Amino acid sequence: MTGEAREFGDDAFAWREHWLRRLAKVTDASMGHFGEMAIGPGYQPRDIGVAVWGYQEGFIDLATVERQLVEFRTEPDFFESLREYFRIQAEEDGVCLGRREFIEDRRWYGSTDHQVVQAVFGVDPVLYCHRSINGAATGEGSGMVLHRARGMRDFGARERAIIREAHDAIVPLIGRTLARFHEPSPADLAPRVRQTLACMLEGDSDKQVASRLGLATYTVNQYAKCIYKHFSVESRAELLARWLRRGWGVRFAWNEPEIRPARAPYTVRNDRVGAGD
Repeated sequence: MTGEAREFGDDAFAWREHWLRRLAKVTDASMGHFGEMAIGPGYQPRDIGVAVWGYQEGFIDLATVERQLVEFRTEPDFFESLREYFRIQAEEDGVCLGRREFIEDRRWYGSTDHQVVQAVFGVDPVLYCHRSINGAATGEGSGMVLHRARGMRDFGARERAIIREAHDAIVPLIGRTLARFHEPSPADLAPRVRQTLACMLEGDSDKQVASRLGLATYTVNQYAKCIYKHFSVESRAELLARWLRRGWGVRFAWNEPEIRPARAPYTVRNDRVGAGD
C-alpha cells in the first residue's frame, strides 16, 4: 500500500485518496477522512487539508461536507470528539482508538458530532488515529478518522493494529516522497499545462513538447512559464531537480486518467470542496 501511494506521491490528494481507499477496504470501513491538522493550545485542531472517501457511490453529501468544513473552521468545538482524542494522543503519539474507548455512549449520542455529522451520513462506529509529522511545524500531524455504517460492529483490536501500523509506516514519508497539502499540486494545473509538464519531466525540449502535443512553440513556452511560477522554480533544471530530489518518478497519475486512483465522491481541499473524478 505504501509503495502504491508513492507512485502518486507528487499529488497530496491523489496519494491520500489511493491509500485511504485501500486501507478502508482492508478494515471494512464505509467512509474515511485522511488529512493534516495543526493542534493548538487546549487541543484545538486546525484543518490543513483533508481527502474524503466514501465506500458507496453517493455516500457523502456535498452540502453536508461543506457545512462541516465551515463549522470546523469557525468553531473547532463542533468536533468535540477530536479534542478528546487529542488529549490522549498528546501522551501517546500515533495511538489508534475507537470512539467507545474514550467517549461513552450516552454522551456520544447526544453530541453534535454524532447528531450533525455521523447520523447524517448514516455512520456510527468511529476510529481515530493521528501522528506527528517529522520535521513539520509544532503541532502539525497526519490524522485519519474511519467510519462504519450504522448497524455494523465496532472496529476491533485487529483493525486498530492494522491502521496504526499502516499509519506509522506512511507518516515518515510525508513531506518527502509524499507531498503535503501546502505544496503546489500538478493536478491544479489546466489539462494542457499538465501534459506539457509531463513532457518536460520526461526530458523533452520546448520544440519536442510542441511536436508531441501539436502546439506552437510559443504556447509551450508560455505554459512552461506558468509551470515555473506554480512550483516556484526559475528553470527547467530546477524543476527536474525538484522531482528527482523528492524521489518522484515519471508515472504521472495527474496526467493519465487510466491510472488515476479512484476519487472520493467529494474531495475537501483547504477551503473548497470539489466533486471527484
